[in-house]
Amino acid sequence: MDVQQLEESWAARAGAREARLVAASHVPAALSLLGIVRPGDRLVAFADDFADAFACGFDGCDVALVGEPAVAAFTAASEGFDASFEVEGPHLWWFVNSIGGFGLRVPDLRALGRAAREPHALLVVDNTVSGVFGCNPLRLGAVLSLEALDRVCAGVAPRKLVAASVARSQLKRHRVDAAAECAYALLADCGASALDLSVNEACMLERGLSSLDARMQAHFDRARALAEYLAANEMVRNVRYPGLTSHPDHAIATGILEHGFGPAVEFDLMDCIAGEFFSILPDEFRTSPAGGSTTRLSAPRGKQGSAIRLFAGTDDPLQVAATLDNALRK
Repeated sequence: MDVQQLEESWAARAGAREARLVAASHVPAALSLLGIVRPGDRLVAFADDFADAFACGFDGCDVALVGEPAVAAFTAASEGFDASFEVEGPHLWWFVNSIGGFGLRVPDLRALGRAAREPHALLVVDNTVSGVFGCNPLRLGAVLSLEALDRVCAGVAPRKLVAASVARSQLKRHRVDAAAECAYALLADCGASALDLSVNEACMLERGLSSLDARMQAHFDRARALAEYLAANEMVRNVRYPGLTSHPDHAIATGILEHGFGPAVEFDLMDCIAGEFFSILPDEFRTSPAGGSTTRLSAPRGKQGSAIRLFAGTDDPLQVAATLDNALRK
């Protein structure tokens, strides 16, 4: 299967008009490399865990980071900017994660998609954490969805790849969605060169796509089990997982996410910092590849902070819980 066939396969999976594969370390880098966000545009983003990437990756663009993934915050940050859905622009971009940021926030994509049309904003969603298996932003009002393919490749790809999917512009009763049409025209006009995939990479992606749904369901199920274990553990606090009723976006998540609440859980340590906690854990919890079969832990606020982010693998959640429990007790 060549690059074009893989892009067509991904577009069909995402219900997209077209898809592009990009070699990039993460979604903000891929958005920058696509070249569709241009000098003179305004980019409003809720992405507090990727603030540096937005500050450095969009030269000549007015970047505004908001503190909440809510319509009011995006609307306020867009005031005074005269945007257009014409290809010539200027363009107003709204960027959120389907699950992301500190606290694993889940924005109301339907509300954002509706609200974006009024100031002529183009809603872009980083769909990496949930994947298209767990959320389809293009059906909820986004015009562009980007997803890092670590889990598609089960964490063993030789380089980082991102899939960018653009929404179909045909609406009911033969009406055209001007926002989606604009995003498609910008993607077609950007002139980004086709990705050069090795035979090994192409085969890896093809195999990964065939087994992705079953693996994603396993990631989701294990994350839920670990979130419930952590929520009941007196040695941690502030467990953040969209599937828990304590999460601020739980009600929204039940209407936005599918097949569960994603593969990620965050929590805070009670009596030590992240670096000390990691030194007690087996190395594979830190060195395992992103999107792979082994549960992976990181420190979203640095090793001197108390926050831990866990991405559930497909390994035994009982064994993972026992290992975490042992480390917490030490």
